[in-house]
Amino acid sequence: MKKKYADIVLPVPIDQSFTYLIPPELNSVIQPGMRVLVPFGKRKLTGYVVDLPETTSIKKLRTIEDILDEEPALSAEILQLARWISEYYLCPLGEVLKATLPAGIDIELERIIRINPSLFDIEEIFNPRTETLQSRVVEAVKSAGKLNFKQLAKKVGSTKLHYTVLQLVKNGLLTLSEKLPDAKVKPQIVKFVRLKKEIRTEDQFYQLLEKLKPGAKKQLACLKFLWERQTAIPQTELIRQCKASSQTVARLIESNMVSIEKREVIRHYYDFEIDGPAPEMNLNSDQTQALATISQIIEAEQYRAFLLHGVTGSGKTQIYIEALKKALARGKGGIVLVPEISLTPQTVRRFQSNFPNQVAVQHSRMSPGERYDSWRKVKQGTYRIVVGARSAIFAPVENLGLIIVDEEHEASYKQFETNPLYHARDVAVMRARSNQAVVILGSATPSVESYYNGLNQKYHLIQLPRRIDDIPMPEVRIIDMAREHRVYGFENTRVFSHLLKKKIKEKLERQEQIILLQNRRGYSPYIRCKKCGHIEQCFQCNITLTYHKKISRLRCHYCGYTTPVITECPECGDEQIIFKGVGTQKVEEELTRLFPEARVVRMDLDTTQGKLAHDKIITSFGEGKYDILLGTQMVAKGLDFHRVTLVGVISADTGLFLPDFRAAERTFQLLTQVAGRAGRKGAQGEVIIQTYSPNHTCLFFARKHDFVGFYQQEDQARQELNYPPYGRIVSLLFKGEAELEVARAANTFKALLQPENSPFDVLGPAPAPLTKVLNQYRWQIVVKSPRKTDPAGTGIRRFIQKAVEKYQQQMKDCPVRISIDVDPMALC
Repeated sequence: MKKKYADIVLPVPIDQSFTYLIPPELNSVIQPGMRVLVPFGKRKLTGYVVDLPETTSIKKLRTIEDILDEEPALSAEILQLARWISEYYLCPLGEVLKATLPAGIDIELERIIRINPSLFDIEEIFNPRTETLQSRVVEAVKSAGKLNFKQLAKKVGSTKLHYTVLQLVKNGLLTLSEKLPDAKVKPQIVKFVRLKKEIRTEDQFYQLLEKLKPGAKKQLACLKFLWERQTAIPQTELIRQCKASSQTVARLIESNMVSIEKREVIRHYYDFEIDGPAPEMNLNSDQTQALATISQIIEAEQYRAFLLHGVTGSGKTQIYIEALKKALARGKGGIVLVPEISLTPQTVRRFQSNFPNQVAVQHSRMSPGERYDSWRKVKQGTYRIVVGARSAIFAPVENLGLIIVDEEHEASYKQFETNPLYHARDVAVMRARSNQAVVILGSATPSVESYYNGLNQKYHLIQLPRRIDDIPMPEVRIIDMAREHRVYGFENTRVFSHLLKKKIKEKLERQEQIILLQNRRGYSPYIRCKKCGHIEQCFQCNITLTYHKKISRLRCHYCGYTTPVITECPECGDEQIIFKGVGTQKVEEELTRLFPEARVVRMDLDTTQGKLAHDKIITSFGEGKYDILLGTQMVAKGLDFHRVTLVGVISADTGLFLPDFRAAERTFQLLTQVAGRAGRKGAQGEVIIQTYSPNHTCLFFARKHDFVGFYQQEDQARQELNYPPYGRIVSLLFKGEAELEVARAANTFKALLQPENSPFDVLGPAPAPLTKVLNQYRWQIVVKSPRKTDPAGTGIRRFIQKAVEKYQQQMKDCPVRISIDVDPMALC
């Protein structure tokens, strides 16, 4: 049956599909999951085919212009997953599908067509005298050298060329590369140089050397280098090793002494080598029992969600590795999610040593080309395991058998800024379910929701209560900083308590290592006029500017705005400017003053901007090149250093009193995680936590490493207030440049919700805790529903969706944007 119509969604904030006519020449090749070029208004956009209906009642349909894929870029499984994300997170399907693909592969790219450079004589395998569209395309490209699709269309007199070109690429006649506005996304082709194949013996090689002109030292060096290696060498490496030039290589080619081969080289973000296979690890009884339970389900090829709750240092990663071995043995693939880019190097090394040549990496720090290569090779089946951050959950792994979400409680698994605002942990559970696969959620401090699901048997709860080799948990001491100031003086204890200074000195003398956590970067979080109390704020955001001493500037950590530090108050003119609070730069300065002999390295967003910056810091610290690792929360998670015996928390209060129901939970998790970095290999670890709230119950349970006690208290508070897991929450954020318009839009939406007739609690509208960011005023509405009356959350989503539809009809020309966050991780 001929396919006449295609339902297509576009990567725009419109929650509907559009039906297009399929032109006859594309009828036999178009499939769901393919990307197509379609007219949309006055533009031409990349769309995604989601269905091929047999009939339609729509009149005056526009026609698909071209197909952009030879095979579907989106599998049926990813399409199904995307539909669930769209429905659950109230996000247009087109925006979801765009998020599942690597950036930069849509038609907005300029695609360059060339004759395949590896072909010596194209006419031997292709007859240009045959008058077909393919022959016209080949002749046009051959004569021009390279063309983009627009140029090619003019030369051959046809605009429907993508599928024809793809067939010629498949047959090896053409090559196709893609270029982003700021970066190139195409297979990387590298020139390799080798001696002519007929040079096989020493006599033949010396005869070759005799042909060199006297004084051709660089050419001689290149030939000797190639002879010693007996293989093709990348031209750039040959030039570097022999201190030659491209002209040197060109002369050798002209003399018919060497040949050039062009090969595709896969770009890897991590370019480190693995030192042999991973050593065999003996599991303890807890690990053995946990693995046996998980393996039984993997071998049965059934869906099951496991919550692996193991204290820090209990060996969760080794269980992940052994479970992956079981899955791979059954021909399955796997995805491993980690919450922080800083964790990825250590994780990648460990997984690559266990699974050589089978691990791909995906995260946001990779270049477009690196991400494209990784995605493409996973889709081709070259790699069977993907390790990465949040977006790696969409990796096109075929025959998926196991998904691992390490540190499942981390807020970084939630997409905060652009649609879809999904949570990778929950997407992982749904993807495992649809693939009849196993998902393992691992953490020493599970989220309250996950632990609730474990206790209520939605997840299978597995406990690892002991550290490997029964190493004791570190001793934790809470220091009351208000008392420290009274006893020892404020200036003497502004950053470090008396005990923490003593312990740092003691560990340095023993040549042991220290980790210090201060979850604020910069030097001072804000500056204030002593006379009138004026505080410098960002003119684009209602947020204080942070002082960065090394660059002598004030910086907004939300929009990036910077300005020179003030020397007098702009309000009253007074010159008494006070620098308030403590950031990582201030801690680093104080460390240098108190312990000038200590080798200190700082790891925060300011020191990890460059490529592999995290890895360089972590590797150097692991090799003992530094005594103290100081940083923000990125030093708290997953890192394993054998010589660390002391962990110090400069201020436990940073996030404890935020106006958010998860503030205590996040603080408990952060403190427990960073405490777990101490004493992991035999020596007794020590943890010192400084605070102005020593009696807070969060710190009481963190001191005792008592997750269950903390959960029971938090669970009771959540139940009383209908917060997750006892209720569903949806946050609606209204953003615009005019505050009155934003407030009016929020109030209009509130009326459309009709809260007086609903079973849901509607809070607001009110200015959001961050009232202005990037010159956008922000108002917020929060909708809550109790789990007992809306267990799946379908009621609250329908309730909001109906209001959105009415709002869009009533406020068509309103410039205020609405961001809908289902299951938000924060309300501030």
